[in-house]
Amino acid sequence: MLAWQALAYGVDGNPGDTISKLVLKDDVPIPVAKDGQVVIKVEICAINPIDWKLFSGGFDGMFPLTFPYTPCFDISGTVSAVGAGVTALAVGDEVCVDLGLVETCGAGKPLGPCGGLAQYAVALAETVSKRGTLTAEIAAGLPLAGLTAYQALFTGCATSFAGTPLGQLTSGQKLLILGGSTAVGQYAIQLAKNAGVSVTVTCSAATMADGTSKADYLKQLGANETICYKEADWATVLAGRDFDQILDAVGSEEDWAKAPGVLKAGGDYVTIANFTTQPSADDKVKFKVFLLKSMASDLDVLVGMVEKGVLKVPIDHVYDFKDAPAALAKSFELANMGKLLVKVPQ
Repeated sequence: MLAWQALAYGVDGNPGDTISKLVLKDDVPIPVAKDGQVVIKVEICAINPIDWKLFSGGFDGMFPLTFPYTPCFDISGTVSAVGAGVTALAVGDEVCVDLGLVETCGAGKPLGPCGGLAQYAVALAETVSKRGTLTAEIAAGLPLAGLTAYQALFTGCATSFAGTPLGQLTSGQKLLILGGSTAVGQYAIQLAKNAGVSVTVTCSAATMADGTSKADYLKQLGANETICYKEADWATVLAGRDFDQILDAVGSEEDWAKAPGVLKAGGDYVTIANFTTQPSADDKVKFKVFLLKSMASDLDVLVGMVEKGVLKVPIDHVYDFKDAPAALAKSFELANMGKLLVKVPQ
């Protein structure tokens, strides 16, 4: 089958180096479904920042790559084979899935070095959702970032690294999102707003391709308040506002240090980007770091929301398969305001 593959970590830890050296192979074996697994014929693959961040080698301690490595986790397509014990899915089902960082990267992982930037991929059946009425493009852009936002705000199937619940937001509470224009931030705005939560976000004052400012776009998604981080210090603007939760999609240790002045006593600082081994302690607020848990039960909720029209999947651009490195490069340059998708040859 056709598959894009990385051959080594980037020189000097530069993901751009690996992106520039990706190779398109036409003789990669089609994966086989083992017990509890399904093989998916991939129609659309979506790009996420973690795809190229892994190329730096900086995650090698937790999630080492096995080369040659096929990148990417988010896919939509059709089930082409099912392994023993799989009853909820059948050949021909149209599905979407986040293949899973935890499930694929490292020795002894259940899926081995599996990636979505290929004509076929293997997934754990328990992580795969039927996509219902969603198009392949919309479905592919949903899993990883959508699940991350959902679990950060409402816990779902996930827990923090310490095994504790994550966000538990309810109607009437207040949320601050650091990095509102990220894909996770855009999903979080909508999910929180749907739950009756007041949402404040940080973003830049940049203008999008259609002339809309990022701040105005995020307000259209549901943000009540936007703060341009280049023009004002959010901690100063929001001091004493007693937010119930901060969702950190940026990862600055400086931001964590500011959190106690903005969060209420006992408030949650949930981060998807700050993996500091030992953050500075504070008894007043709770620091929680996590990696999403890919699970169909949570993804089914999100698919249902999109079908009902209460959750929008932001799409920036759709690339041909031959241009997959360009899609990764655009993500690496942080030049997109929505999901970057790659069409896979059928």
